[in-house]
Amino acid sequence: MALHQSLLDLSELAPHCQSRATARGLLAEAQDILRNAVAHQDNEIELAHWYSRLVTDIVRAPGVNAPVRLTGAAARGDQLPSMPVEWIGQDADLQGVFADVGLQAHEATDSIATRVDAGLPLGSGGEHALLEEALSQRPPALRMVDGLPDRDAAVDIKATLLSPIAAVARWAAPGPRPTVDRLAIGVERGLLSASDAESLDLAWRTGYALELRRWYERVSDHAATLRDLPPLDRTAYGSACRIVSATFESITRRAEEYK
Repeated sequence: MALHQSLLDLSELAPHCQSRATARGLLAEAQDILRNAVAHQDNEIELAHWYSRLVTDIVRAPGVNAPVRLTGAAARGDQLPSMPVEWIGQDADLQGVFADVGLQAHEATDSIATRVDAGLPLGSGGEHALLEEALSQRPPALRMVDGLPDRDAAVDIKATLLSPIAAVARWAAPGPRPTVDRLAIGVERGLLSASDAESLDLAWRTGYALELRRWYERVSDHAATLRDLPPLDRTAYGSACRIVSATFESITRRAEEYK
């Protein structure tokens, strides 16, 4: 599905931003336009790519010209407004540009994941370190009560779905590219089975749809339990969690075989 013209028009302005005040205006307008796109049920992955490009172009624009290197979701092409914009380097005022329009942003903690997402060299033993980090993020199984998911269990889309999947994809295909592309490349490299990649891709898209919808409803930063989710979202979240858990088990078994 093609992006709405309003999104394309705004993205053309971003690289030519002439001041940090203008940058604030563009970021605020981007959130309004993005809400309209969510209301029209545009593709969540395409919207994340668009928003990531917009943020990147604003940070690099002549009026901002921040001496930083983006990392994390923005560098990968996975950025959503509910996720912090992260960078390597220092710019005392840049955080305020985002904070003034209600967005989280900060200098990233140094880690191998931070460096890989920023496009920096992996180094010797890097892939093994990425695998270990990915497996360490295996989410806990959903708590069950009488054979059904506990409706009082906490919902954390980023921690149980998005972060673990992003970590596996980072190991499977290091480099600053979208998670869905990393998963596909992981199959080509023989590090992920087609079945595992397809399962994680499905869970990723489910997680993105849920995360973007909660942002749209202005509750993405609120604590939630399964009971708080609409029935369809509750079912989708539970299914995605089970998919991720099963896929992590499969990847862990294969990793043990490689040792």
